[in-house]
Amino acid sequence: MNLSEYTRMEKFEKTFWWHKGRFYLLSLILNKHLPKKEHKQIFEIGCGTGETITFLSTYGEVTGIDISPEAVEFCVKKGKKNVILGDINDLDMKIHKGKYDAVLALDVFEHVREDQKTMKRASEMLSDDGILLITVPAHKFLWSDHDEALQHVRRYHPRELRHKLTEANLEIMKFSYFVTTAFFPIFLIRMWRNIYWKASYHEASYVPLPKKLNKFAINILKVEARLFQMIGLPVGTTLVAVAKKSDVK
Repeated sequence: MNLSEYTRMEKFEKTFWWHKGRFYLLSLILNKHLPKKEHKQIFEIGCGTGETITFLSTYGEVTGIDISPEAVEFCVKKGKKNVILGDINDLDMKIHKGKYDAVLALDVFEHVREDQKTMKRASEMLSDDGILLITVPAHKFLWSDHDEALQHVRRYHPRELRHKLTEANLEIMKFSYFVTTAFFPIFLIRMWRNIYWKASYHEASYVPLPKKLNKFAINILKVEARLFQMIGLPVGTTLVAVAKKSDVK
């Protein structure tokens, strides 16, 4: 992503309904699936502006990595110390193999051309009882200026994501859609924009909401997050997967 998009993201991550709702979902997943031990090691792929590192720090010691100098600069300015500028596939596995109780890739794999290779590397970094937690954008028909602005390579079909995780030596523990309630409004808006209005400059679709409406949207996602835990959701703009190494007995 370019610097302007990181700047916008950093601003919206603190209050925007989508980010706040996702943090709530992450808290439920981590509280349930994170190994029960005192000193936890967590690794975030594509740590962006560092807001998620701040959130994850309540669960353990966090290491982040990002290929963008602009993203790493945001993290450093926030005082984040364990942040690596580089590609996860270039890491020295003598240091990182089997080390982490959780590896997270939150809306990252859609940026990676060799995504299955990166999933395999993430699997190798997990401890025996560690988990991989990922979110990716769903449905190829939702492709829009938003994806162009964020330099996405793809959006995912559930079968594609399941297959790639399995081929990366991962066993899926939980798999579901998320952002269900907003799916149809987002679908209609993006279809309209794709047909009738093409911007000359691609920009991520952050639409500021009035404070009360933003809070209402956050509460809706909290309800969805609880349903995700219990039964899963049948449709949504995001796919969420929790997995572990399949060779662990």
